[in-house]
Amino acid sequence: MIAIDTDVLGIYHIFKQDPRYPVTASFMYQSEQTERGVPIFSLLELCGLISTARQSEEAMEIFETYLTSESIDILYPPVDLSSVEVFWARQNAELLKRIERKIRLGDAAILWTVETHPCDALITWNIKHYRGRTTLPIQTPDEWLVEHGYSLEG
Repeated sequence: MIAIDTDVLGIYHIFKQDPRYPVTASFMYQSEQTERGVPIFSLLELCGLISTARQSEEAMEIFETYLTSESIDILYPPVDLSSVEVFWARQNAELLKRIERKIRLGDAAILWTVETHPCDALITWNIKHYRGRTTLPIQTPDEWLVEHGYSLEG
């Protein structure tokens, strides 16, 4: 499984004038036959971007689309519901482990989620946020396309 980061989704859904859009769209299309996951925190960040850039109704539609998608799994972090205290203690401990690696909170939540699933790579344009801070392979969409034998030519 590959996990897809917020920035890739943002370019794909919102920032179509971004010079990385053609490669991002190609990645989203070419990876359809690959098991894919989106961390719940990435999906929520995407919805925040959409509601800011466009309409909150569109953000809710995208949220529902991803939740019901058969081609992309939503990845959730492990949750211990034995008590409120245990839930928050575990969540904070896991996030702080990633923050200690010099990762901001949003990226820490995404990385925690991805690291607890059998992911082969995290696909992101923000490689500097993650490379060297995890043992998980971090790839840009174009790196993934090349590795899997796809052309970057239009």
